[in-house]
Amino acid sequence: MNASKNKGDRAEREAVEVLKELASDLVLPNAMRKLGAGRREDTGDLHVFSDVTIQVKSLKNPVAALRAAASGALVQSERAQTRWHLGMAPLPRARKNGIHWLCVTSEWPTSPIGPFPQFGTTGTAIEYIRSDSKFIMVVPTERLAMVTRQGKDSLFISSVDAWVDALRVARLVMYSLAERSL
Repeated sequence: MNASKNKGDRAEREAVEVLKELASDLVLPNAMRKLGAGRREDTGDLHVFSDVTIQVKSLKNPVAALRAAASGALVQSERAQTRWHLGMAPLPRARKNGIHWLCVTSEWPTSPIGPFPQFGTTGTAIEYIRSDSKFIMVVPTERLAMVTRQGKDSLFISSVDAWVDALRVARLVMYSLAERSL
C-alpha cells in the first residue's frame, strides 16, 4: 500500500468517527467507510447517512482538497441518488482546540439563518472558518461561508458542526412536512 492511500484511508476512518460523535442521533447504526472507493461507479467514501453522499479528500492543500471533495461528492450523489452531497477535508496543522475538519457542498441542507459572509476565494473562506481570533466570535455551529466566483458554481464551506446542525434542521422540517401530509 502506498502512503497516499494510507493517508486517505486514515482520513476516511477519522471522518466517520467525527460524524458519529457530532451526529449520533442522525447516523446509521452501521456507519462506516465504504470499501472499493474510486471505482468508476463510486457512490461516495462513507456510509454514514442514508440521504447524504460523502466524499473525503485529504491533501496538503486544503483549497484543492475542498474543491475536489465538492465536485466528487456532487457526481457521486447523482449516481447514488441521494438528497444531499457533502465533501469533507481535514485541515493540516489544525490547532488542538481549533477547527480540524471542513465541509463543502454546493447545496446547503437548509436556508441559512441570518447573514453569512461571502468570499471570492476558497482560501479566504477557510481562513474565516478556522479563525479563532477574538475579533471573530463565531461559534463552530455557525461557521458558514459562501464562495462565489464568476464562471464557477458557488460553494458553501463550513465547520462540521454547522453542517450537522443544518442537516438536523432539514430533516426535522422534512419529517414534519411529511407528517402533515398524512
